[in-house]
Amino acid sequence: MIRPRHTFYAALLGAAYLAGCTETGGLGRMSLFPSAESSDPVLLASARLAGNAITVTGPDGYCIDTATMRSTANSGFAALASCHIISDGQSGPIVEPALMTVTVSPASGPAPSPEDLAEALGTTLLQDRALSALDLGQMATGGETAFAGSDPKHWRGAFVLGPHLIGVTLYAPTDSPLLGAQGAAFANTVSSAIRANARLDASARAEQPQSTADPLALRLGRLFASNDL
Repeated sequence: MIRPRHTFYAALLGAAYLAGCTETGGLGRMSLFPSAESSDPVLLASARLAGNAITVTGPDGYCIDTATMRSTANSGFAALASCHIISDGQSGPIVEPALMTVTVSPASGPAPSPEDLAEALGTTLLQDRALSALDLGQMATGGETAFAGSDPKHWRGAFVLGPHLIGVTLYAPTDSPLLGAQGAAFANTVSSAIRANARLDASARAEQPQSTADPLALRLGRLFASNDL
């Protein structure tokens, strides 16, 4: 159970879970959605984070938004979206619009469950799925802030890979098939690729960080706070 002092993580989720967000007027806008002022984007099929230990790769038709990508020696952030949308229609096939974020931070214990994540968000867990690569939950609210037209419902999950805590979130427009089972499969595909392509140091796996702080609060803070990137 997440105690009241942990509720500030929900505020972090609302303000900082997208490390690349910018402000346009009063509304947040991801840079991966083109504007008249934006230069020609660089399209990447994959990105390496956390000192090249973690590789994020999108399914066919989805690219990394390089403008929002961040990486340090042991953490990182990447956003995946339609190559066609990122390039303003200049490259890539037309695929279902979606925004997936991947956050990498140091692990301090087991990954928070979908129930933990829902309580931190202050929302309802509509369903959870134990998939091959991670446990994933469908959150009832919170997705509406991702981009214009995104649905409140979204998928969110986390898993530990060696010394790294990996958080994945998938947002989609209202009425998108990615809000259902197709979206869960999407998140599982990306997470499976992360697991398959990880470069993990054996000594790092054996020396998990130790802390006297509340383990769940520490994991949630590292998973959602942008200052870890």
